[in-house]
Amino acid sequence: MKSESAESELNRYRYAVYLIPPYEVSRRVEEIHRLLTKQFGFAAAAKFQIHATLKGFFKCSECTADRLISKLDPVFENQRAFPIHFEGFHIDDVGFGLDISRVGDAPNQVLNEFRSRVVSAVKPFIADDCDFVESDLGSPFKAHITLAFRDISPDVRDSVLDYIQPATLPNEPFMADTCHLLEFHSQDWEDSWDKTLTWRLLKSWHLGYQ
Repeated sequence: MKSESAESELNRYRYAVYLIPPYEVSRRVEEIHRLLTKQFGFAAAAKFQIHATLKGFFKCSECTADRLISKLDPVFENQRAFPIHFEGFHIDDVGFGLDISRVGDAPNQVLNEFRSRVVSAVKPFIADDCDFVESDLGSPFKAHITLAFRDISPDVRDSVLDYIQPATLPNEPFMADTCHLLEFHSQDWEDSWDKTLTWRLLKSWHLGYQ
């Protein structure tokens, strides 16, 4: 039986599964993160790996990293690398990023189906009281690479978008071939979780090309 202090510490962890873009894409996005922190004080996006979310934060119920990995291994072992396309900006209530959810006007079906398999693998482990279920699974999946979120207010969003227009943003397709499972820790998941957020990489998978 876990002590109250041990239970409290376990409650400070969340997990996520990310698609990791290649070096050149990551380098250009990282430049935007640095400039937005330097010029506007936006720091939340820069606390993460540069990524596209496949399964966002989830609180784990009676599971270990090894159990999560054992369920995710077959998903990644059976998935071939596939192309990702940039289709302008993704803008929502909490920030903006680069839209990678589509191929032209159509959804990227391969990406969507892959994401569904990732979610299915971890869903049995998601705690009933997970604080991110609605925000992550309660709305349609729109894959994107975040440029700014959470600490950017809507009243400055347009001016920030204007500011980065001259930037050399990624626009060439890339192959999705790397995924990460991460463990996140925060002192306060109910409110200002980004203020004390730290993370560590639990496993990296590389998708095959044949």
